Amino acid sequence: MKPEETEDPQARIDALNKHIREIAHDLSNPLGILRMAIYYLETGEPDEQKRTHYYKMMGQTLDKIETGLRRLRALAVPPGSNGPSGDILQ
Repeated sequence: MKPEETEDPQARIDALNKHIREIAHDLSNPLGILRMAIYYLETGEPDEQKRTHYYKMMGQTLDKIETGLRRLRALAVPPGSNGPSGDILQ
């Protein structure tokens, strides 16, 4: 039985808090990558190959953020539900 499936409310809260911390951590790194890519694009004069690399990196990073947001949305508990509405471990 997963902690979020238990009847103990504190155990459920602890499990949700753990998942939220993990998601926050997973979103922090991609944001740093985006900041770095934007900085290099703004401050330097990258050639076409480097610009393409930075734009590709930014797209991949946005995908990671989107995945984290999906995981965060899965923590939403609909009214009358006994637990998370989705699989937060995807």
